Amino acid sequence: MAYSVTLNGPGPWGFRLQGGKDFNMPLTISRITPGSKASQSQMNQGDLVVAIDGVNTDSMTHLEAQNKIKSASHNLSLTLQK
Repeated sequence: MAYSVTLNGPGPWGFRLQGGKDFNMPLTISRITPGSKASQSQMNQGDLVVAIDGVNTDSMTHLEAQNKIKSASHNLSLTLQK
């Protein structure tokens, strides 16, 4: 089940990613920092990242995903899947 989360910027957002096309793994939330913006949303460790700011992550490498997240200054919109 996919759902959307919008974190109000600026970063740090308070989560870590793992995976990416270069690892042959889906992009996944690997850690959420307690007390962070991410921890105050409904995102959970292990959720799959389907899209970052409306851009599908299927073909994104880990670095491309990190750069896309870092470039979000005002808000970060994520589409996640449990």
